[in-house]
Amino acid sequence: MKKILFFLSIFLIQIWIQAQNNVDSSPDSLVDNSYFEPVSDTLSNINIFETDELLNITLQFDITSFIKNKLKGKYQNATFQIHYGNNQLISKTIRLKARGEFRRDKCFLPPIRLNFKTDPLEKEGLVEKVKLVTHCSNVKKYENFILKEYLIYKLYNVLTDNSFRVRLLNISYIDTGEKRKNYQNYGFIIEPIELLAVRNEATVINPDIIRKESVIEEDADLVALFQYMIGHTDWRIEGGHNLKYIKSINLNPNKVIPVPYDFDFSGFVGASYSYPQVWTSIKTVQEREYLGYCRNNDEAYLGNINLFNDKKDEIFEIIEEFEYLSEREKTKALKYIEEFYSQINNPERFVYTLKNECRTEF
Repeated sequence: MKKILFFLSIFLIQIWIQAQNNVDSSPDSLVDNSYFEPVSDTLSNINIFETDELLNITLQFDITSFIKNKLKGKYQNATFQIHYGNNQLISKTIRLKARGEFRRDKCFLPPIRLNFKTDPLEKEGLVEKVKLVTHCSNVKKYENFILKEYLIYKLYNVLTDNSFRVRLLNISYIDTGEKRKNYQNYGFIIEPIELLAVRNEATVINPDIIRKESVIEEDADLVALFQYMIGHTDWRIEGGHNLKYIKSINLNPNKVIPVPYDFDFSGFVGASYSYPQVWTSIKTVQEREYLGYCRNNDEAYLGNINLFNDKKDEIFEIIEEFEYLSEREKTKALKYIEEFYSQINNPERFVYTLKNECRTEF
């Protein structure tokens, strides 16, 4: 396994720094691409997702055209740069396009798919594309939304390794289009599902074929309780709405494990554009409703309740020590999670609540 992870780290590094060398030589280019430091001298021992350090990057592309054509979801060329200490710079030409459903339509700057297609990885068929979650709008409150959504991924990492790792970015957007209007904001990249699967000795499964019986009960219940904690209803087991699925090679290979993502409609984030889904009875995203499957045995609920209690200190510590969120927003986030823990501190009453709200099909 260590050998697999070692080579996987090398693959991930190559994604960022060995992209196709078809650099746009337009005179409008604002980035000096005349010198690229050798990979072995710059990133040989770095794994993008194994540190929480803020990563500074620059994305240079025709933002004017990108925004105008975001609903079409077509790729366009861009220059991607990673900035490291001591003035180290990695710069490559990539392709990118707008992604997502709701946010691509509603956001000024929607989430982006970065395409780092390279010859070695093309042959392996491993990883070519990485999801970048953007700030959506330049209004100040949207900065808090992106930071809190990033935190949700970190909270789920505490509970299970079957979770997406993320890396926080400080992004400089340089517009080469007509308006030449530049931006700077936070964002984060999400670990590709292929890397998550290999890290957990698993394979990726098509979510469209998933039904209730396909999923390991304990993992389905863990997802449901976590979604309840963060006040999120924009997900479903069957069909994999905002869920990916992996199948362990060695552990219970006949059933799949759900891996949640895309949490901006949660009460924890509190995005101004969010709303409860039609399959719930709540009126605002600040409320909670349990969308997990009904279980006949109370122990099925209590097992995950105990896990959340065991991880309570770590969960609160992640929020408390997150330096990029204002104290006001941090206090709100902590209060929201504390409300959840005040419920599970009375396990019998909480199990009663879950059994009243659970679903026979979902």
